[in-house]
Amino acid sequence: MTFLKIAEKYLICIVLIAVALIQLYHSQFDRLTPWKGGGFGMFSTNKRANITAVGYTSSGDSLLINVASSKFDVPISRNFLTSTKNFPKKEKLEKLGYLIVNSYLTPKKLEIPKNLDQKSAAIIEKNPSFYDMMYIPKYFQSEAIAQSENAVTIERVKITLYETDFYEEGLLFKKEFIDELHVVKNAN
Repeated sequence: MTFLKIAEKYLICIVLIAVALIQLYHSQFDRLTPWKGGGFGMFSTNKRANITAVGYTSSGDSLLINVASSKFDVPISRNFLTSTKNFPKKEKLEKLGYLIVNSYLTPKKLEIPKNLDQKSAAIIEKNPSFYDMMYIPKYFQSEAIAQSENAVTIERVKITLYETDFYEEGLLFKKEFIDELHVVKNAN
């Protein structure tokens, strides 16, 4: 048989194997979430990307930021945030940082769950003022409206990427540091 006849006969198999190999490569050596990309569940794990953000005001105060999406495209769309969590490449994380640093942040009381591990509970206990409020990126049509809702702006943001692995035994989880980047507000 010639190469073209073999390729024609087994084209579907070749394509499926190629897609599986590409997905396997990206899930093991890049930042693709194993649950996504190609639908090959045999490569699935319960690991997931976790993105945290801390903002810094011009006075040097640090703020805990809730990396949340909006129904609308302003400031962070659901599609973009989902895509960033599923495949957190550096370019996407930088764009997320620019979206956060160039928006207003509205305060919201942080509700701390009761079933925290001892290490996390100790960190929160040592820093009660930092963990009292979290800030949510929001779009306002004017600065006056933003000020009426006590919205603040930040000068820079630190985006941290973790990989969270969940264990069935004892419902425990482990976070592993992956990457961190800083985004500074443009001087425009």
